[in-house]
Amino acid sequence: MDEYTLTEFSIFYKRLMVVENCLKTLIITQYTTIFGNNAYNILYRYFHTLDMQRKLKEQIFKNIYLSNKDNNEKLIASVNKMYLGEILNLFANPVFLKNKKITKIFFPIPTETNNSDFQQKQKALKDFRNCIAHGNEKKYYIERSRMIKGLVFFEKILQCGIVFTFDLLDKIATYRKLSVVEILSIIYDIDKSYFKDDKILIILFDDIALINGYIFKSLPQRWTIIRKKFDIEKQIKDNIPISNILVDDNQMHLKFE
Repeated sequence: MDEYTLTEFSIFYKRLMVVENCLKTLIITQYTTIFGNNAYNILYRYFHTLDMQRKLKEQIFKNIYLSNKDNNEKLIASVNKMYLGEILNLFANPVFLKNKKITKIFFPIPTETNNSDFQQKQKALKDFRNCIAHGNEKKYYIERSRMIKGLVFFEKILQCGIVFTFDLLDKIATYRKLSVVEILSIIYDIDKSYFKDDKILIILFDDIALINGYIFKSLPQRWTIIRKKFDIEKQIKDNIPISNILVDDNQMHLKFE
């Protein structure tokens, strides 16, 4: 695996871990909000199945159940032992689906989990995690677009990970490859303060570019991005409007004012 792919894997792995941690936090907080101290007892039915599926000599979730911890500590310990795939499979399990109080409030953006679209995005996210974990470079480049769409979907419904408007990012992920100026215009329109810190600007630029058809090897050089940033700032100072992205009826186009 070359250094470019390895770096790209590390960038996306970090975002996958943010999604995973967001999901773990939601499981703990939402079940506790609804069921209080009984949350662990309700979820243990699911934890028990994980021990059987893993087929390990050491039954991790059973050991937590038999420990002297209180229910809240057992809940936190059990959720923290879950793999991403096990977390995602929860949303297709009766422990989750049959509990309408949970399904209604679980995600920051209300989301139906018992449908084909969610299941496809769920599979894409699991495949993405496994692809990176096993260093499957061939599969990554074949199915990269599908897996990135799965990641962006979960970042959107969880409202976690990155700072942009998720409706816009969702469309960027399926749109044409944008230019350096267009991506910088998106960042400027969302929050002008990002132009004040070059390091943050580069990170945010890469976050957008990598879901917009760029691969790490094709990302513009740092100096190119900064030079274009200075060009935009000069236009603003000279009262020359910059291009920006508008979204209407699920279509995206550039507007020059």
